[in-house]
Amino acid sequence: MTTRRPRENQSTCEPVSAQQIEPAILGPEPAKRQRTTARDSYLKVFGRLDSLADRISWTTGVSNMLDWLTWSTSGVLGITKTQYWKRIIAWTQDDAVRDRTPQEKLNYVRQKLDEELKRSEQSERYARPASTIASAREALRRTKFFSEDYLNKEFDIFWILVSDEYLDSFYRQFTHIHGGGRWSTHGNGGLFQCSTAIKEMQMDNLSYNETEALLVANELKLGGKKNSDQILKYALMFKRLRDKKFIVPQSRFLLLFIGKAKKDSDWQAAIQAEISFCRNTSKSTARAACQPDVIEIANAAGYGSTSWGELIEFNKAYAAKLDPKLRQVEQKLLWGFNESLAAKAFMQQKINEER
Repeated sequence: MTTRRPRENQSTCEPVSAQQIEPAILGPEPAKRQRTTARDSYLKVFGRLDSLADRISWTTGVSNMLDWLTWSTSGVLGITKTQYWKRIIAWTQDDAVRDRTPQEKLNYVRQKLDEELKRSEQSERYARPASTIASAREALRRTKFFSEDYLNKEFDIFWILVSDEYLDSFYRQFTHIHGGGRWSTHGNGGLFQCSTAIKEMQMDNLSYNETEALLVANELKLGGKKNSDQILKYALMFKRLRDKKFIVPQSRFLLLFIGKAKKDSDWQAAIQAEISFCRNTSKSTARAACQPDVIEIANAAGYGSTSWGELIEFNKAYAAKLDPKLRQVEQKLLWGFNESLAAKAFMQQKINEER
């Protein structure tokens, strides 16, 4: 019989621990499963962008609209989810039902909810929205005629569907375009956010043409003012996209504001004001936005401003030049967007002010 010698530095009298026995019996411990993030889960299910030159289907614009409604439930409920469940809990604590059975409380809440839904109904299209629980019809009215987010999603779908020739013609008003390249349009949805992992800001809409080496950020406004750090944050986004190789290194950048009225701005003065703002705030994103390389991008960028009314007129003029037999679909597309845009409450207010 062969006697096994003890391992070096191990006493023959040293007891064997459970930690030493278990691997021999059970085998090595399995590797710990890495935690799956929400971003990983999204990309696994819905795919990812590798470049802003990737083609985007118009159905992605529809998905982004559903994504927005899912997260921003005030477009469906009239108020936020938190406000909604707080209201329900408050009703269950009313003196009339506080000590009643669950079924009686349910009936009471249903009655209160029905009363509030009826009160929310407005018979006038442009009646000012209230921050109340809304019926389905009232939620649709508020969203269709008043919501900037909803307009953004309509714009995303429209901008994906228009022809490359249309976008060449439109952007040629603001920068040099050779023509003939392919445009890809990206709205602010999960696909863009999870693919790029850019968290510093929320954009409205991006148009990218790799042939032109041009990225256009379309900043859409109903009537609000530019944010105090908006130009620099867009410049930071451009830097992040370039560093991550979502756009080619030699790309140009155009920031285009589309709003209630066209504004002739002193862009260099606006940039200096934003630099001052960012240097005097404690926000980490603001500090990142005023780094020298970001400021250099902002100074080199192109800027433009136009109004929704001017966009409507551009669409009319462009559609008039199309062959109705060969380009009927695009004509209908332009007409449809103009109709929806003209019906917005802010557009009606502008028309009334001009009368």
